[in-house]
Amino acid sequence: MEVTFRAIRPEEMETCLDVWDAAFEETPRDYFRKYFTGDPWFRPEYTRCAFEGERMVSAVQIVRREVRVGQVTLTLGGIANVGTVPAYRSKGYSTQLLRDAIAVMENEGFDFSMLFTGIHGFYARLGWETLPVQVMSAEIRPDLPTPKETYRIRPLADADMDALCTCYEQCNAGRSLTVVRSPAYLRGWTGWDERTPGDVFVAEAAGKLVGYIVAPMGDKLSIIEVGWLPAYSECVFALMLRVARLAADRHITQVRLHIPRDPALMSVVRNLFHRFTWQEYTPMVRVIRLQPLVNKLLPELSRRVQMVGAKGTVRLRLPSGTVGLKANGEGVTRYANALPEVALTQAQFLGLVFGLTGAEELPEPVPSQTRALLNVLFPRQPAIYWAWDGF
Repeated sequence: MEVTFRAIRPEEMETCLDVWDAAFEETPRDYFRKYFTGDPWFRPEYTRCAFEGERMVSAVQIVRREVRVGQVTLTLGGIANVGTVPAYRSKGYSTQLLRDAIAVMENEGFDFSMLFTGIHGFYARLGWETLPVQVMSAEIRPDLPTPKETYRIRPLADADMDALCTCYEQCNAGRSLTVVRSPAYLRGWTGWDERTPGDVFVAEAAGKLVGYIVAPMGDKLSIIEVGWLPAYSECVFALMLRVARLAADRHITQVRLHIPRDPALMSVVRNLFHRFTWQEYTPMVRVIRLQPLVNKLLPELSRRVQMVGAKGTVRLRLPSGTVGLKANGEGVTRYANALPEVALTQAQFLGLVFGLTGAEELPEPVPSQTRALLNVLFPRQPAIYWAWDGF
């Protein structure tokens, strides 16, 4: 029987949902529907489908996002919903669809790709690499303080959308790996059009929304996003205290903190929680277009060099190519003859780009002057891909 691989057609979306229903039986159908109706950057070209004859039997979704690196952005291609109807598995359909997805991302100007999975070996064969990220777990302190009246903490209301988006953008301006959001995106992606999210609380000062927290509760408290206006960082304590006390009232003792190591957050975390442990989770990443990616970074790299007047050269060698950089104290340019050469995996390179790792953590020995230059170009940062943007 003839097998074809192509983009979805608008009239085939319900059929595609049938495929994902069969492939992921425990996931509600509406979860997958948001990829078509709740994502303002959706295009049919981003849903790749496999057909045996006329029957759709497998599908893969590309999710387009702009994410920050300091003051510039890169285009992320998220890979989601890699699923095949059980009776048609082990025929290589998902593998071919992922190859199609890579080609689409190359042609559509994506810079890198990321995915979340429990079967790393499958994606590693197609070039994705693991990028370890640390997540905190802790226990809620039994002696939580009494709330003060500085801020009014209340549940999120539908009318808060624009103010929450403003708060998010100001809090995350320059924070690497965060998604550039819009109200339309936030409404659609969180299902806000159907219901106001019930696990969000906001902080008000003089009637103005100045902060918010996203904190779903199950058998444990999960804090998956916190945002605040820069002049109101103190509201973080009030927000975290509210959800910690609510959890304690429900006899919940454990908390999982999917948050960056931001000073405004960590001081609060230590006051409200204790007995910390760290778990590693491993999203996978892949460079899609190395040279355009680096060109997009040049203004941000130049800004960092200008701040300290750094000078030097370095060549980065990745499996997909090499990049020579020259810092002259006033900016950064491409320089083909740059030395010394530093060999990096894709994950190591992207870890540097987003500030998740530092040059001192690279396994290959790096000369001290080169390491110092890399730490100027790619400093450690409290970067995060917020869980609310998960795909």
